[in-house]
Amino acid sequence: MAPIAIVALLLLVTVSYAMWYGELKINGNVQTGELDWEFVPNTVIQLDTCDFNVPDTNVPPGNNSEGKDVGCTDVQLVDTDGDGDYDALNITMHNVYPYYYEHIAFKVHNDGTIPLKIWRVIIDGKEYYELNEHVLHTGVPLDLDGDGENDTMIWWGDNFGVQLHPCESADISLDITILQPAPENATLHMLIQFQAIAWNEYESALPTSP
Repeated sequence: MAPIAIVALLLLVTVSYAMWYGELKINGNVQTGELDWEFVPNTVIQLDTCDFNVPDTNVPPGNNSEGKDVGCTDVQLVDTDGDGDYDALNITMHNVYPYYYEHIAFKVHNDGTIPLKIWRVIIDGKEYYELNEHVLHTGVPLDLDGDGENDTMIWWGDNFGVQLHPCESADISLDITILQPAPENATLHMLIQFQAIAWNEYESALPTSP
């Protein structure tokens, strides 16, 4: 092979080698979505608030207990993580008694940037997955005074698992009934927190057991 041809071949191989092992740098920005929601202030509706005198309702709903105002329920919105959004309901029941009934309704709002679904409820640290039809129909029994006997029952509305797009809201409600083992002279309290999840992760994140 002629010397010129050999030199040309060497140059070609050298350039190819340099291109094969060269570095390609791309600078760019990627903005991720925000999963965020809130209890909407001033949307809480109660059947028996402590803010003013209201005759008690007993089970079954509609029985106004002869017009007597004995017990009452106080509901406060709480920001537990300090992010500026209310994410919990602080419920305190005063002077209540067996078969006392309370209904609480409120609105939740997606103030993030990605669609979400309300995934589960945490009551005093215990998790409940409210899409479970068994739970929806039979209620959630609670032992609020810690004596080993359930003294309260909660039934939930049906908006758990509903998909909320950014800026959308949904109404959710709960019913509370005080059971026979409720203690005398006690103030019953519960902290209810909701957790939401990205819409595309909802099904896979539900528990497999009933």
